[in-house]
Amino acid sequence: MDSSKLEKKRLEILYDGYYYDVTDFVRRHPGGREIIGYFTHPNEDATIAIQQFHARASDKVNGIMKALKRRPATETKEISSDEKKLLTRNQSLTEDFTKLYLELKAEGLFEPSYSHVAYRLTEMLLFILLGLYFLTQYSHFWIKVFGCLIFSTGQIRLTWIMHEGGHYSLTGNPKYDRKLQNFFWGIFFGWSGIFWRRRHNLHHAMTNRLKRDVDLELAPGFLVNIDALEDPKGKTAFIFRHQFLLSPIISVGFALYFSWETARCLIKYRVPEEIFAIGMYCLGIYYVGVWPCLTSYFLTLSFFYFQIGLSHSHLPVTNKPTHWVEHGLVHTVDVEHRPWCDWWMGYLNYQIEHHLFPTMPQFRNKLAVSRVRALAQKYGLPYEVLSYKEASIKMIKNVLDVSKQVKTICS
Repeated sequence: MDSSKLEKKRLEILYDGYYYDVTDFVRRHPGGREIIGYFTHPNEDATIAIQQFHARASDKVNGIMKALKRRPATETKEISSDEKKLLTRNQSLTEDFTKLYLELKAEGLFEPSYSHVAYRLTEMLLFILLGLYFLTQYSHFWIKVFGCLIFSTGQIRLTWIMHEGGHYSLTGNPKYDRKLQNFFWGIFFGWSGIFWRRRHNLHHAMTNRLKRDVDLELAPGFLVNIDALEDPKGKTAFIFRHQFLLSPIISVGFALYFSWETARCLIKYRVPEEIFAIGMYCLGIYYVGVWPCLTSYFLTLSFFYFQIGLSHSHLPVTNKPTHWVEHGLVHTVDVEHRPWCDWWMGYLNYQIEHHLFPTMPQFRNKLAVSRVRALAQKYGLPYEVLSYKEASIKMIKNVLDVSKQVKTICS
């Protein structure tokens, strides 16, 4: 076979000034082959992505990188003056961002807080147990409905903190954080932590990137941007035209999909604590009752996806490589920085900071706000903070506008 064809099959990622051959490593990448595959495409720079995703395992990453074949990232073609200017600017942005990251790290903003984790787990358990009390000790319908609301509140608090577990920002030890997420999310919500981590990290790697961000690939459910529509007159067009009115049914469809993916992960990965936890959740359904558990599940899932949509769904999408910092600032917004919103959104109102520094404990994101804003201003990049009302209106209006666009295309 032609050696040039063999060469084309080699997969490389650009990291810290070198191209590393990851052809054989892709299959062994703990985070899945999809995410590392994203960065093997031309013009993608994985330097800051690797730095931030693996901030708690930098020594291990350095050891892996040293074992891979590499070559210098020398220029192989002439570039225009505009390209040179962009390259120089991006190099400067990388240096400034890395400097900021190291400053925040030196100040202890990436250190775990066990007291904070204990407080949030206690809060979550109190809501869960109180909800279970009303659901199991009373037979009156409306008291059970009230119990569903309380239990769902506990599940929401659980979801916020287990989201952090998936980013390894709880104990600071990835192994323990994975086990916590697998156990608590499994036993009280019936979800697979493995499925969540693999899916959610793809979103973080390239937020609002077409064909990359899984949160844009919600067909046949929601369509949040017309550019993500592949077949305007396909079978899913009817759903997209009426997605706002059909949202309750679509949410049920997502619940079934996540349940299927959870079952698939149980079979494929066979993680003991996850199998045990989800097994206990299934026994809980039998003990508490099917309709209260399904009602709580539906309420939790609907609330959760509404909150995470506030910071992304109404923003522009792209299909081009962009600097990590610019991508985070252009395709993400914060929601008002107020104590009530911190609690209500589980600190996801600091979404810009979270996307730039995913392994930082989220209750500390607020301490980085002023310096992230200053970095954005230095490079002429947006730093947008919306009120909760504004973000909600923008998100709902976007869903309605996309439906109108689909109707226009199909007419």
